[in-house]
Amino acid sequence: MKKSIALISVFAVLMIAFSGCVDNSPAVNGTDSDNPETNPISDDDAAGVSTIENPPAGFEYIDTIPLSTDEIKVTYEAENVTGILSGSEGIYRDSNNTDYYVDAIELKNEEAANNLIDAYRSSFPPLSDGSRFTEVSFNGHSGVKITDYITSGGKSVPRYSYIWSNENYVIVVFGNTAEEAPVRQLAEATGY
Repeated sequence: MKKSIALISVFAVLMIAFSGCVDNSPAVNGTDSDNPETNPISDDDAAGVSTIENPPAGFEYIDTIPLSTDEIKVTYEAENVTGILSGSEGIYRDSNNTDYYVDAIELKNEEAANNLIDAYRSSFPPLSDGSRFTEVSFNGHSGVKITDYITSGGKSVPRYSYIWSNENYVIVVFGNTAEEAPVRQLAEATGY
């Protein structure tokens, strides 16, 4: 009986000791260790990533369309990025009939995914006032909120997009709205 208790105590001490060996620094792929609740993306294809199973309240799923490599290179200013395998765009609409998009781009590896993000970010000119790029974190990943401006009704209005990588995928969420909150809400709803 004493041997059993001693053996159980040894196992308990070893488990506690090994649990201290976990590194809390962010992973290379952008995983945020302060928020480890992430969904594995490697089991999905681009269409699966861009299709949100349970859109947030007020959002309606419309369709998912494939994106060709050429479309991706033009849209994301990634003509010099190699390793783009496939892409997909999920289309959503909110109760105000505003359209939103979730683009999922599968690349050969994490390095190619980071190269695509860098190419896209470098395509934006600096803003005359403030920063165009804001570092953000959600779903256990760090990403970037990009603020762009369009002219609508003779006025300059903002448009927001979120871009981040997860393993060998790049995910971009954007919408035809000057409101940031619903774009972020849809980005968080991806679960990636």
